[in-house]
Amino acid sequence: PDIDNIISASESYADTASSLVTGPTSSQLLSLLPSGFGVQFDTSLQRYVVTGLSSSETIEDVISGTLEGKSFKPINFSFGPRGRSPIEREKNLDTSTILRFMASGAICSSLAHVTLTPIDVVKTKVQTDDRYNSGIVGTFRQVWEEEGPATFFDGWEPTFAGFFVSGAFGFFLTEFFRRFFASLLKDSLMNQSSLSEVCAAAVTASYDIPLIVAGASTAAFVCCFILAPFDSVRIRRVSQPDYADNIFGVVSRMSREEGFLSLFSTVPVWWIKEIPFNAAKFLTFDTSTEYLYETFPIAREDIRLSLVVSLVGGTLGGIAAAIVSNPGDAVVSVLKKAKTDLSAIDAAKKMNEKEGLNAFFKGLPLRMIFYSLLVSLQFLLYDFIRFSLGVGSDDMKLYLNVLGAALSGTSGS
Repeated sequence: PDIDNIISASESYADTASSLVTGPTSSQLLSLLPSGFGVQFDTSLQRYVVTGLSSSETIEDVISGTLEGKSFKPINFSFGPRGRSPIEREKNLDTSTILRFMASGAICSSLAHVTLTPIDVVKTKVQTDDRYNSGIVGTFRQVWEEEGPATFFDGWEPTFAGFFVSGAFGFFLTEFFRRFFASLLKDSLMNQSSLSEVCAAAVTASYDIPLIVAGASTAAFVCCFILAPFDSVRIRRVSQPDYADNIFGVVSRMSREEGFLSLFSTVPVWWIKEIPFNAAKFLTFDTSTEYLYETFPIAREDIRLSLVVSLVGGTLGGIAAAIVSNPGDAVVSVLKKAKTDLSAIDAAKKMNEKEGLNAFFKGLPLRMIFYSLLVSLQFLLYDFIRFSLGVGSDDMKLYLNVLGAALSGTSGS
């Protein structure tokens, strides 16, 4: 079929609900090109070509990964979840999309943490009570025999509430800041380096992982203000089961005896803990899954293999995150196991004087198990829920099904 048939046939496959893709079908195609670019029929080649590039450069340069003296990740036309297409654009984050992102993060984060509460309880006891030093299995058995099975779910209420709220903001803010930093980088390349939009966008796309890490770290900074008070209540509830009858009693007594702001006293330590945690989690997850997809391309098309890739990436991400964040987690546990006037720095010095560096890695084996399970479970739940709510990776893109249009045009010619 000729190009007019393909363009005409593509109309029924366009995302007509999009505010970006409007008007005649030829305009729909052109609207997906960067500003300043268009298509022109080349009589010598007998096909349409993209115009707007310099005379010394062609669209093949863009595809191969070089333009205007800059190198970037080559455009991958492979089909699948990781394939990038020149006729794709990200949808804007409207109110409905934001709420669905927040719901996905809230549900996956709170459910994953509550499910693994027994491991978290044992980890906290190892960090706050020297009596629990008989290894992972021995400590589980000791808690069961001395305090009963119900103890394994001590503090589940603040855990659920804290991670429901922080999960809602954390996952959405990670996406928001990723887009924000990508926009800043693209604008900076266009304004300061005088690059065209197509080159700036291509170079920006090569920084996918650093942008995700920056977005996740910034989101973690904000979420620490949410997590710190809930975790303070959880630790006090686990380390002193008789402190109050319920979480409201714990909040009331801590506020009365130590001041309301004491609930937020560990925010600086949470920054030390959560920012490296999120950075390591996303960095390891993204690099490992990208490597696995490149090594096993078939996994892009098979949902079961994609699931395996996510599980492996989540497990590795959880282990890396647990290691880099354990010192901060140990300091938080010591600060909040009982009333204290120590600052985070004083607590860290005291821990170092008493046990040396080992004090900062107490409970690490448990945390490696806990977070490898947690992160893989979180990513699986998050993807499942957001796909169900219509904010999956494919749902967040505007695209034209040119292949389908071409096939339709073929069948009709």
